[in-house]
Amino acid sequence: MNIKPKSGILLIKRHKNTQLSADIVVEENDEDKSLHTGEVLSEGELKGQTVIFGKYAVLKLTIQGVDYFLLDEEDIVGTCDYKENV
Repeated sequence: MNIKPKSGILLIKRHKNTQLSADIVVEENDEDKSLHTGEVLSEGELKGQTVIFGKYAVLKLTIQGVDYFLLDEEDIVGTCDYKENV
């Protein structure tokens, strides 16, 4: 499957076993301030980088049983050097 998001939208591989937390406000639910990480799969300067984003910022697309995740670049709150061991 070849997914090409429009400019400003990133295709990411969401990390399964990580969760970072910080004192931020996530608009959808003030009670839940968790952050998650994922690796950018899209072409561009962020490809291969681990990005940090709010729980409700990522959009899931499932095609034929495979999960794909899309993230607006503006929803990235930071990057880190974490790499998930699979």
